[in-house]
Amino acid sequence: MLFPFLWGVVLAFKNNHEIFSDPTGLPSQFDFSLFPETFRQGRILVLFKNSLIVSTLTVIVQLAVLFFSSFAIARLHHKHKGMNDFFFYLFLASMAIPPFVLIAQIYRLTLSIGEVAPLLGMNSIYSLILPYSAGGIAFCTLMFVGAMKGVPSEIEDAALIDGCRLPGVMFRITLPLVMPIVATLVILSFLGAWNEFPFASILLHTPGNFTLPLAMSFFRDQFSKDYGAMMRAVLMILAPQVIFYLIFQRRIIDGMATSGLKI
Repeated sequence: MLFPFLWGVVLAFKNNHEIFSDPTGLPSQFDFSLFPETFRQGRILVLFKNSLIVSTLTVIVQLAVLFFSSFAIARLHHKHKGMNDFFFYLFLASMAIPPFVLIAQIYRLTLSIGEVAPLLGMNSIYSLILPYSAGGIAFCTLMFVGAMKGVPSEIEDAALIDGCRLPGVMFRITLPLVMPIVATLVILSFLGAWNEFPFASILLHTPGNFTLPLAMSFFRDQFSKDYGAMMRAVLMILAPQVIFYLIFQRRIIDGMATSGLKI
């Protein structure tokens, strides 16, 4: 598993002559000054900014909306029995729909939205936020509802008896108790939006608006005559994701383990 990545590091310090003459050998010298030049040529900073904006806003919109809907499913009682389960299974049913089936519909919907709100229209990085947020409805609802049902309702009932209103119960009682799940969903939603490619490929057309995964598909043309530069660009894009995961992997595991929270 590690060999392709280690080989990529070795190739990043080579020129084309060294790559073709001795592809598996070590480079003649480890010249780190090559990376800043590739960083500038590949406009990596712009790509990082675009991906960071899209991923951050997606997490905020997605979790803010789904926290309320999941609380309603897990805790509020509908006058018609079974409606809570109906909405829960309705959200989960979306997991059976392949995202590629929705590409044409998302394209047409974005065109229509762009006529009313150009900021959310075609070729805008903000046009990705709504599809990305909608794509996480099923998984986030599954995690949120499972965690909230694991919180004893007696704690919330005691808060209501003491005079705490519903918003207070949600944000002062329930939210702190499900924070491990919130942290897990923040990480997974952020990485999911960061790595998404199909929707970005149909909604973004200008290189200055590309996200990192979309730009990676064009690096082969941009650096087609310099394979070392191609590998350096790939490594600079992969490094933040690897570091991010290594730092927060324990939080992901803890959140998954506490999805059935017990007090």
